[in-house]
Amino acid sequence: MEKLMQRIFQIDGEETDCWLGHDGSRFVLHTPTRAVACQLDPTGLPGGYTLRAKGVVRELRLAVGPEATFVHMNGRTYEVGRVDPAERLAGSDGGASDDRLVAPMPGVVVSVAVKPGDAVKEGQPLLVIESMKLETTLVAPRSGVVAEMPFAVGDSFGLKDILAQLAPEEE
Repeated sequence: MEKLMQRIFQIDGEETDCWLGHDGSRFVLHTPTRAVACQLDPTGLPGGYTLRAKGVVRELRLAVGPEATFVHMNGRTYEVGRVDPAERLAGSDGGASDDRLVAPMPGVVVSVAVKPGDAVKEGQPLLVIESMKLETTLVAPRSGVVAEMPFAVGDSFGLKDILAQLAPEEE
């Protein structure tokens, strides 16, 4: 019998319901539209893995933080946030989080692309950070005006530090 663990993943800001199961011999990733058997094997490199799914083999690197996992694959980095459905139902989802970019793990600022007062579009790169030897580009969660960029290139930051703040939306 397959045991299932339901989660809501946020992949680059878009939520996806899925269930990860294990049938005794392999992992099975379930989405509302399909089920995919998969295998993840360490390569020996720090954070390095080989993913096998649907006959396709891909090399990837993972950096796991308390709020999100960063997956570097095919030259691109994906931020995969985890939402516990029980917490979502309990109403723990904050409202002003669309205005802030919060550090998912400690790291260092590699580059900053904007400054306070700049107008930005949703998805526009704001800064690049490095955590656990993995560079990640953080993008604007919505269109707006940059209110704060509290860290400069080379600055270290801690878990849950605010890395960028947008001005509140006018109603």
